[in-house]
Formats: sequence, C-alpha cells, structure tokens
Amino acid sequence: MLKDKLLSYIKEKTREIDFQAVDNSCTADAMSGIFGVKRNTVSHYLNQELGKSLFKVNTRPVLFFSVKEFEQRFFPVEKSVYVSLDELFEQKKTQNQDQVRGEKDPLDRMIGARGSLKKAVEQIKTSVFYPNTSLPIFLHGDTGAGKSYMARQIYEFSVCHKVLPEGAPFITLNCAQYANNVELLSSSLFGYVKGAFTGAYGTTKGLLEAADGGMLFLDEVHRLNNESQEKLFIFLDQGIFRRMGENEGWHKADVRIVMATTEDLDSNFLDTFLRRVPIVVEIPDLTERGIRERLQFIYQFFIRESQVLDRSLAVSGNVLDALAGHMFKGNVGELQNTIKYLCATIYAKDQERDVIPVRLADLPDEILSEIAQSDESKIKKSQEVLITPVSAAETISPAETEESRYYQELFEKLSSIYEEFQSQGYEAEQFEKRCFHAVNDMLDRLIYQQSSESDTMMMRYVISSVHEAFRYVEYSTNVRFGGNVLHAAAAYFFYLNSHPSEYESEKKISEEFLTYAAGHYKQETHLVKRMMELLSAKMDLNVTEAELLPLVLYFKSLNVRSAENRTRAVILAHGYATASSIANVANRLLEEVIFEAVDMPIDKKMEDIVRWMKEYIEFHDISSGILLLVDTGSLMDIYEELSDVLRVPAAIVNNISTQMAVNAGQMVKQRYHLEDIISRLEKYNQTEYQLIYPKVDKQKVLLTCCLTGTGTAEQIRGLIDDSIPDDIDISVISYDYDQLNNQSTADALLDSYDILGVIGTVNPQLSGVEFIPLEEVVSGAADRKMEKILAPAVPEGRIGEINDHLVRNFSVRQLIGSLTILDTDKIMNHIEECLKKYEVMTGQPLANSTKINLFIHVGCLAERLIRRSPIEDYPCLSDLEEQHTEEIAKIRSAFSGIEDTYSVKIPLSEIGYIYDIINGI
Repeated sequence: MLKDKLLSYIKEKTREIDFQAVDNSCTADAMSGIFGVKRNTVSHYLNQELGKSLFKVNTRPVLFFSVKEFEQRFFPVEKSVYVSLDELFEQKKTQNQDQVRGEKDPLDRMIGARGSLKKAVEQIKTSVFYPNTSLPIFLHGDTGAGKSYMARQIYEFSVCHKVLPEGAPFITLNCAQYANNVELLSSSLFGYVKGAFTGAYGTTKGLLEAADGGMLFLDEVHRLNNESQEKLFIFLDQGIFRRMGENEGWHKADVRIVMATTEDLDSNFLDTFLRRVPIVVEIPDLTERGIRERLQFIYQFFIRESQVLDRSLAVSGNVLDALAGHMFKGNVGELQNTIKYLCATIYAKDQERDVIPVRLADLPDEILSEIAQSDESKIKKSQEVLITPVSAAETISPAETEESRYYQELFEKLSSIYEEFQSQGYEAEQFEKRCFHAVNDMLDRLIYQQSSESDTMMMRYVISSVHEAFRYVEYSTNVRFGGNVLHAAAAYFFYLNSHPSEYESEKKISEEFLTYAAGHYKQETHLVKRMMELLSAKMDLNVTEAELLPLVLYFKSLNVRSAENRTRAVILAHGYATASSIANVANRLLEEVIFEAVDMPIDKKMEDIVRWMKEYIEFHDISSGILLLVDTGSLMDIYEELSDVLRVPAAIVNNISTQMAVNAGQMVKQRYHLEDIISRLEKYNQTEYQLIYPKVDKQKVLLTCCLTGTGTAEQIRGLIDDSIPDDIDISVISYDYDQLNNQSTADALLDSYDILGVIGTVNPQLSGVEFIPLEEVVSGAADRKMEKILAPAVPEGRIGEINDHLVRNFSVRQLIGSLTILDTDKIMNHIEECLKKYEVMTGQPLANSTKINLFIHVGCLAERLIRRSPIEDYPCLSDLEEQHTEEIAKIRSAFSGIEDTYSVKIPLSEIGYIYDIINGI
C-alpha cells in the first residue's frame, strides 16, 4: 500500500536527517515525485497519521517526521503540529529530566535501575521508607563505581517522597581526608568542646549536628577507628552522641546516615557496628553493568560534553564499541574523564565546526592498543550516533530500542496472524507455523542483542534462576528441554525484567487468542505457568497471560515431550553457547528436543562440568544409557569422575559437529540402542569414542520384546512401566526379538544391566533370564512368575501392589475400545474400589485372571445400564438368590458404589454374571 511505503520512507529519513540543516526530503512535494503520485494524495495519507505515528512542522514547505524515530534520537514530542523547528527544539529546554523520562523517582532515573541496580534500588527504598527513621546504609563497591552519585540520589529520592523536607541539609564527609589524623576526623564528625585538644579554643558543632534534619554521607568510612565506630554506633542505635572532650550529657540529632567503602566490611568494621547497619548495597563495577548500560553511560557523558562545548558530536560506532568494551579500572568515573578529555582534545584542534566528529584515531593509546589485540568478531557493531546538546541518553541507546522494537513487533504479528486465522479459516498447522516463526525470530534476535550481557551480574542471575526452574519442571513433569531453550527463555525473562510494563503491545492480543492457546496448548501452558510460579517471586516478576504467550508458543514449536525409555543425549563443548548452538540447530532439524547442552567457557573448571553432569544424572531417567558428544579429547576422561553415579552404560564421542549431532539425534529419536548408535557413528564419522559399562550396582531392568518389531514391545513396556511405583528402582526397556537374539547385543545388555526378566510374545532365550509370555500376564496366570522375577528388587509387601497395577492396566487396554460414554480411568477406579471391598468382606483375594474379567465385564455393565440396555436373561434366575443369598448380598454391597456413582440399579441378572466370574463358572 502507498500509505505503508510513505510511512516507511519517513521513518528512514527521520533516522538520518540532520536537524541543524533540514532539507526538503520530508515534504509532500518530495514524496509525490519519489512515488509518482499527486501531492494532495500524499498529504491526505500523511495527515491521517498526525497525532498517531507522525507529527509535522509548519515550515514552508511543511515537514513530516516519524514520532517514534524522532523520540529515539532526541526527546518525546508533545504535540502533533509545531509552528517551526525552533518551537520543536525549544520544547526540550522546557522539559526537565523527570518529564523526559516520564518518571518522578530519582532512583528510577538512574542507569541500570531496572537492570544491574534493580536490587540496590529496592534495598534503598526499603531503608528510606522504614517507619520513624530510615535504616542506615552501606554502599559497597570499587573506586569510581558511583557510590557518591548513589548517595546523592538517595537524598533526592528522600526529598522527592517528602521523607526529608525541601532544603534539608546533605552533608558529605570524606573520611580519607583525615586518614592520618584520627582526632581531627572524630572532631569533624562529632564536634568538640573548648580545650578538647590543642587549638580547640571554643566549642564547635560537628557535621553530625550540621546534618540535623537531613542526611550525612560518610565516604571512605573504613577510615574510622574503633573508638569512632563505637561512638557512631551509639548514635545509630539511640540517636545520641557526645562531642569530643565531653564526659557527660548527650546531644541529639535526627540524621539519616549513608556510608560508602571500597574495603571488605568484615575486616574493617567492628561486629557490633556492622550489626547496626542491616542494609549493604553492592554497587557493581562498570564491567558488570552490561553493554546496554555501558552505552547509556557513554551517551550520557557525550551529551554533557556536547552541552558544555555547545556543539553536536558525531560519534562513530567504532568509538562506541571501543569505549563499551574497554575495562576501565576507575569504573564509571574513569570513563567519564576519558570522554571529557577526548572531547576537549578534539575541540581544541578545531573549534569552528558545528558538528565535531569523534573517530577511532582520537582515542587514547591504551584503548587503541587493546582494540588491535582484540578478536574483532566479538566486538559489537554499533552505528554512528549524532549527539546534540538537546539529546537524551535513553532515546539513543540502540540495544534497548532494538529489543523493544522486536517485542512490540512480535505482538503485532501474533495479533495479525490470529485475526487472519479466524477470518480466513486456513489450516491450524499453517497458523501455528507462522506463529512459531515469529516467536523464534524474536527470541533469536533477543539472544543476539543480549550476547554481550552474558557476563553481567543480572544476566547470570536470570540464567541461574531460569535453569533452576527448568530443572524443577523437568524433574516434576518428565518433560525434557535442551539446546538453546535455556538461553531463549533467559533472554525473554531478562527482557521482561529490564522493561517491566514499559509497553502495552501485549494488550493487542485478544482474549480469544489467549483462550485458544490455553485450550490447544495445555501441556505447554502448564509448563510455562509452573516455571512462573518459581520465577515470579525469585525475580520479582509480575507477568500477564499475554506476556507468557510467546513462551507457550515457543515450547509448542519445540515439540517438547517425555523422553522415557530412550538414550539420553548431551553435548558438551567449550565456548559461550557453542554446545547450545549445535544442540539448537540439531533439535530444530529433528523437530524435537533430543539434546541437552553444556556450554563451557574456556576458564570453566572440570569439577564444575562434573557437578552439572551429576545433577543431570540425578534428575533424569537415564536407564537406557547416556550419550555424551564432546568437542575435545580432554573431556573423554569425564567418565572417571562420574563412575560413582553411573549405573547404566555411557558412551563418550569426540569431535562433535552439527552433522554428527543430527545423525545421532535421528537414531535417538528412532529409539536405537546405545551400542547401535555408537557403531553407526563410528562407521560414518571419523571420531574417537569410549563405551563404558558400569562395574558394580547395575540398574535393575525388565525387558519387553516382540517378534514383529519394537512397536508392540514398546506398548507392553508402557503398560508395565506404569504399573511400577515411582519409588521402586526398576526400569523397563523395549527391544525387538532380532536385537535380543543377536549375541553381541545380548552380551552387552547382560554386562550393562541386572536383568530381572523378559516379558513378550516370543522367548529370546537370554542366558539365565526368566521369560514370561505376554498371554500369561494378560490372562492373569503369571502371578507366581512375576513374584519370582520381582523378588530381588521389590520388598515382599510391594509385589502385590505392582500385581494389582498390572491387572488394572492390562484391563484398561482391553476395555478402552469397548466404552464410548464412560471415562475409562474413572470407571476403573470405581471398579477397583469395589473389588477391594469384596476381598475385605469375603477375606479371600481374587486371582488376577478373575480381576481382569471383572474389570472388563463391570465396565461394560455400567455403560449398558446407563444406556438402559442391561442383560435381562440369566439361566435359573429364580434359584440364584434363594441358593446363594449370602454371596449375592455381598456382591450387591461390594458393587453398590457403581450404582451410587452412576445413579443406576444393577439387576439380579447382571449380579448373576458377576457371581459366575468370581466363582469361575
């Protein structure tokens, strides 16, 4: 559409145009020539967007600009029409910083308030709003981290919220100035009386009294000696103090105390003093602040220099990257001084330019030398920015605006896709495919944008929290994640944590879409909500259903499912996200989560990897073995560290590649056994491997097999596995007959596992292993054999429990095809209760075969009664109750639960058939 083309053109021009020398490219005349349409047509479309996406300046000719792009470069616009460019930029001068950001809170204005300083801000607010008087605060951080600035913001915040009155004193004492004169430090802080020391010619108030009704900031407070700390402790505890030289009487002052130090607290302060300061706020170093926050500092300092010099600055992307990537030992303070010196040097060389270029060559030698030695591929490529005296740092941060744009665009796309799905009625598969593509594209972009945040304190905390939530969900639901899933979810939660309620794009999602997702993606919705239960409190997140929708769709796109009874696969590789990237590609190509990934920074210790692997083994079912794909030979020895927890075979394969991962993943997906996977990988890949079998304490297993392939064996496995309680450590593994009949496979199984028995349709003749035909299990005739093979692994009292579950589960399988009205699980529960009640009443256990027949018969009986079509004929019905009165009464009583539950009456004829089944007639 022409309108879309016009808006796109104006967006691009607004991003590029020099507002100090505006040309006519944003006029209706210019656009009519470019797009070959009439000027009044262009004006019509553009005027429709005034007050929405565009504003105009009534110069001659009239200029049109994009609101969003202008605000990202400069400041928020307040009107849709301006008389002149002067009026437009005059608006900036009348806006104070609070109005620019839409925030009145000085703490929330600080760079990092929603990121690296989020916890610090919360701690400070807790202190300030403490009833009656604030809690004293320790600001702890390295030189130049911003402790003094933070102290000033605490004061501003207190005044802003009327905790302190306007004009309340803010007094600073740098204790380092008196490092060599403890008495002078004490006298400056507490005051002194005449004659307290040589030169004390009169009584003098100290800074504590000067700060009465306000705030006292003690910088480098570790310089206080023990005596001064004790005196300050008394003031913090009781609000009273004595001047130096006084021995009686007390002075009072209402002062809020903020202290800062670079030193270790435990080593430099008395225990009694530390106990009186409950809040310690950690101020992170600049290197821990993340690329986004470092760039915001850089923009802020360049803006200040632009205002001082009254010149615009064209700062190249290389300069931004170099400054953001350099490790400033003096932290924020050194960064500020570097930019100040940089701009002053360039300005001194050429004072006539209106726009001063800041290029790579202008940087200090130390930074240039570092760039020459760095890996260019790791440097984030920023764009050149034009900084003017009226620019605002928060509107020109590319990283932040890019992420916000991705987020907004995603919800716009999802809303549009759902509307088209409803109106055009295309296939659900096509709808899902479009949604999945939109979500995966947004998450990929977030991960890329945040790659430079990987070592920040906040990102590490988010990844740790999400990883913990994933582990819990995996363990409690038996659903498996892997590859890049952790990084994708962490990137999304990191964004939500950094931008709480900043945009309302998610409101574009209709309630109908949310209802549709909740109904069609129940498992994924459940998983996401389980994760949020853990993360909401831990990360202080308050997330709406709409905000969770992208994760629900993302999990659906992964085709997450249970990974029972197949080989577990893990990729371990050095480097940030190397293993995750390979796993992510492989999982996407395989259309299922097959691989878990362990990313190992070069400096990560082997014990960290071993610890992670042990946790993985502890929380996952690895009864079918575990496949480790590694990138270097050094990891081949990891088995030695895991031997104490591995009770199943393990294979370690070297020289991992994406192709190898895909090949291995296909075999895992097809439920190849570990030995077969290794054999094929060796054949088609030049690689080294180790296949290790447990030496002691082997995993106890039951095998299932059939003659026609693993399909039937897998169905049998599922029924038996469901019959074994979770707290009994027996695994069930399916094989086809040909595999078990292969001598090498059989030998490997006997080496790997403690095989209790084989259940199936044909006997594979495993040496020394009991075989139970499937028909005996189904008919209930295998009671004694099951007791025999389970005895070595199951306490005697629990074998009956497994037996009951087997009977029930095989009965369910036969009953499922017979019932059309009743819920199979519910009717089975009711019948089970009836059978137990009958056994208690008669004091006689029912045989398995009898139970199976009763499960099937009574299930069908209940459905017949609901349909009002009972079996009414029974031979010699009149004699039944007369000759077997007591037995019939017990049957009626035992099965009365069916009557009560389904509001039916079991006729005597149907009771007769139950009697026949119980008595084997």
